[in-house]
Amino acid sequence: MNVTHSKTMAPAAAVPPAVAPLPPQPDDASSPPPAPPASPDGFEEPRALGAVLDDALARMSRRARGDERPVPLPWSNVAAALGGGLWGGTLVTLVGDTGSGKTQWALQAAMHAAESAVPVCYVAPDSGIDQMVARIVALKTRRKWSDLYVGRTGHEVIDNVRAEHAHAMKDLPFHLVGGTGGRSAPRTRELAEWMRKKDPETHPGERPFLLVLDFVQLLGGAREKEDLGEMMGRAAYEARQVARELDAAVLLVSTTSRETRPGAEDTIGIHRDRRQPSSLGRGNPARLVRGGKETGDVERESDTVLVLAQEPWRSRRPAGRWTRVWCAVAKNRSGARAWCALRFNGTCFDVDREAAAGLADEVPPSEEDERALREEE
Repeated sequence: MNVTHSKTMAPAAAVPPAVAPLPPQPDDASSPPPAPPASPDGFEEPRALGAVLDDALARMSRRARGDERPVPLPWSNVAAALGGGLWGGTLVTLVGDTGSGKTQWALQAAMHAAESAVPVCYVAPDSGIDQMVARIVALKTRRKWSDLYVGRTGHEVIDNVRAEHAHAMKDLPFHLVGGTGGRSAPRTRELAEWMRKKDPETHPGERPFLLVLDFVQLLGGAREKEDLGEMMGRAAYEARQVARELDAAVLLVSTTSRETRPGAEDTIGIHRDRRQPSSLGRGNPARLVRGGKETGDVERESDTVLVLAQEPWRSRRPAGRWTRVWCAVAKNRSGARAWCALRFNGTCFDVDREAAAGLADEVPPSEEDERALREEE
């Protein structure tokens, strides 16, 4: 397992950055005290309201004053739906069909956070570091990452990246963990503790960090060899515990329950079903997630579930054209469900202003329409 580190005041050099093993974790007096050890039998002793009230009110006050802020997102409508962004101490799961842009969405969110001075660790268990760097560079050049990766863009584009972007990218608090093609889950807790050691905080929420766990390829490959549901449940449980204990915002990039169910033909959204008219952007977005034994545990553990659902093209999408993709807030423990209109060109996402304006002017569906949507679900 390898992690790349940003280098300050380093001269501009070729991308990708250097790769180094995780360093040992030194004792740090400024780090917050460790949580009390859990009982061997898993019993958690109840806590009196009087013992936790002051700390909880203090944290609410810090958030009300703006002293504690969420990890920012690059899309204003998604950020608004989540109360400002990705809050520390929460597990957010992003799901969608193959090709809906989950990894690019997560990388774009992670780069925006790093450029806003939020420490980021992006874990891609089944991808090489060079592939992930190519995806990141694609966000800067607005070119297909695969073209960059195999050299189809030409050396002029790479020279431009070195001249205009490499120096600033090296200074970002952005860390990568790649894989070697194995099927074991990454050591989530160790990575999160390493991140907190690098950026300690005096009180919860003072210094949030973002941990992205991109499990798409990993879980897809493990489908036939082990109990996928058990593996995903363990990963989600550990991710949620890490988020709570270390005040991290954890983004779990997962595949859909229908897509991971062997032999299933249904998909999220409607882009493979031409029989029904589009109903994306209206009704209850929770219908896009159908918890089965494969992903039910992930959805239950998550504080927020986001679903990327692409609208259908009646013909092949022209190269370079934007496609409307709805980012549906299908579950939100600290707020309401919502439809967030985005557009995707195969490399990056942007707010779909036209669809967003339509949502603002939309008349609430009638009782008859709501009943029809429930029957469809």
